[in-house]
Amino acid sequence: LMLRQIYQVLMLVVQLILMRQKLMGSSGINAEYGIYQVYQDQLWQFGTKDKLPNLPAPEYQSGLEPEPSESASLQESTTEVTETEQGTEQENEGAETEEIENVTEALEEVEISKDDILLDGCYRAIKTSLKKADLPILISNFYSQHVKPCCAEHVEIKQTKFKKVGVLMKELEKQGIITIKEQKKGVLNITDVNFSHVNLRGVKKLEKEEEEEEEEENIAVVQAFSSNALATQLFSLYGYKKGDILLRKALRDHVVSYIRSHDLADPSDKRLVRLDPLLSTVMRTRDLTAPWNQVMQRVEASCGKCYVISLPDKFPKTVKGDLPPIQFKVEKRTGNKKVTIISNFEIFGIEAKELAQKLQHIMSSSATVVPGLKSDNVLVQGDARKLAAKLLLEEYKIPKSFVANS
Repeated sequence: LMLRQIYQVLMLVVQLILMRQKLMGSSGINAEYGIYQVYQDQLWQFGTKDKLPNLPAPEYQSGLEPEPSESASLQESTTEVTETEQGTEQENEGAETEEIENVTEALEEVEISKDDILLDGCYRAIKTSLKKADLPILISNFYSQHVKPCCAEHVEIKQTKFKKVGVLMKELEKQGIITIKEQKKGVLNITDVNFSHVNLRGVKKLEKEEEEEEEEENIAVVQAFSSNALATQLFSLYGYKKGDILLRKALRDHVVSYIRSHDLADPSDKRLVRLDPLLSTVMRTRDLTAPWNQVMQRVEASCGKCYVISLPDKFPKTVKGDLPPIQFKVEKRTGNKKVTIISNFEIFGIEAKELAQKLQHIMSSSATVVPGLKSDNVLVQGDARKLAAKLLLEEYKIPKSFVANS
């Protein structure tokens, strides 16, 4: 180690001599140099342990000030040294940037399994979406209303090792997070949840990214409820009139608010609600108590069923009653030729002429607009069911549940 430090000192002396020759040249300026090793290094420990000297700022002797040309030469030399240092720094920064990019690419290549994404969605749903008031709840409702919206990515359960919702719920029960009971044959309910389970610690609400905000501009279909004469007796307390539309969340929030404000929760069993005359009337029952989920289901059943369709750049459209899916009907015509008739698409804001043009381009066959019973239909030569369904799902972003045979 000492030999290496001595070598470094000798190299420093050589560099200083070369620098003196380069900077001074033949200007005749005298300069003195004092060489010191690194302060308090190992070589200093074996020496006299002198302190660093306080050297005064250099002064030019009178009559020996550098000429303008010499000053310019000195400035050019300094500039060259600075540019060399800057070039070295840029090379180092470039190498660091390249190393960071390589690490980032390596991290991006790490794939999270779909099983883990689905389980993470379950944890998020229990921690951030599911409430005690929702219990007991059907496992199918828990999966569709809570788990799927909380997944970081869209995952079909058939693509995972679980294959079925029941198997996924059994895994959560095995972990000790939920308790499942069979209400009747084939009907499973989640009756209890351990909200303080270790697997739920640190779980936070899924933050929406810009891409998700862009997805909101696509067609969205939400089930809602129309306040009829019977339900208005309850919801008029919250400013609703007959015929007003309530989304499911708003409906449930108002029911919970009414039960809590009137102290109707059964103190002996938190899973039950004591029914006052108003709730009994709306639910059309003579029972004195009912489970929370039954209260919600009966109140929803007392309302009129409807759907709210949100269209890009248009006002939401409300459809009362059942919402029929987009239908594909294949018929045989003269000469055993097949044609596909597509119907029920205009309710989703799709124009018949535009759809016919796109299908004609995709199928490379004739596509025309023909009148239907309630709205125009599109008739395409050949069996266009698969290609038409793909167009509606991928380009128009129609929810899969509203595209027949998809």
